[in-house]
Amino acid sequence: RGLMMGQELVPHSGAASVQDFVGDVITSLVDGAVHRVDLANYNQLALHQIHRSGGSELFWHEMMTSCGSGLFGGMTDLSFDTKSTFLVAFSLLSNLVKVSSGKLRKVQETNMLLPRDVSSKILSLELLLHFLGQLQSEIATLQSSPNCDKAVMEAAEKICFSIRRLVIPCLLSNTVSGIQDPRVFRRMLQIVSLLFRTPFLRSQLKMEIGVLVE
Repeated sequence: RGLMMGQELVPHSGAASVQDFVGDVITSLVDGAVHRVDLANYNQLALHQIHRSGGSELFWHEMMTSCGSGLFGGMTDLSFDTKSTFLVAFSLLSNLVKVSSGKLRKVQETNMLLPRDVSSKILSLELLLHFLGQLQSEIATLQSSPNCDKAVMEAAEKICFSIRRLVIPCLLSNTVSGIQDPRVFRRMLQIVSLLFRTPFLRSQLKMEIGVLVE
C-alpha cells in the first residue's frame, strides 16, 4: 500500500539493529586485540630494560616515563593519585624483578657463592613476595567492595599481566640459583604458592602456574 501511494521504502529496523550489533562486536574485538598488543609491547620493553646493564636512575626513568606511562597514562577514568600509585607500583615491581634476576657469582678460585649476591637475591625475592601479598590484599578489598571502581580493577588487571610477563620469567630464570642455595628455592616456592592461593592471580596465570609447578 505504501508503494501505491508513492512512499519510500524504509529499511527494517531489525536488520539495522543486527548490523549495529555486529559492528559493535567487531569493534570491541579489534579494540581488545589492540589493547592486548599494547600491553605486551610495553611489558616487553620493560623486560628488555630489566636485562640491560645500566644505572638505576636510567632504569627508573624508563619505567616511569616510558613503560609505566604507556600502561597507565591513557586511563582517563583514574584519578591522578590512583594513576600515580599504579605507575610507581609497576616500576617497583620491575625493579624487584631486575634485582631478583641477577646471577649468583662464585668467590674466585672457590665453589662458594658470593655472599653479597646471595643476600641481594634473597632480599629481593622476599620483597617481591611482600609486594604480591599486598597486591592480593588490595584486590580482595576491591572485589568485596559494593562500589568497586571498574577503572581501578582494569588497572589491577594490567598489573597482573605484568606479573605474567615479568615475574614468571624471573622465577624460571632462578631455577639454577634455587638449586645452588636452598634459601633461594624456599623463597621461590613461597611466591609460587602465593600465586596459586590467590584466586584472582590464579585465574590470570593458569598456564604459567602450571609450568612453574612442573
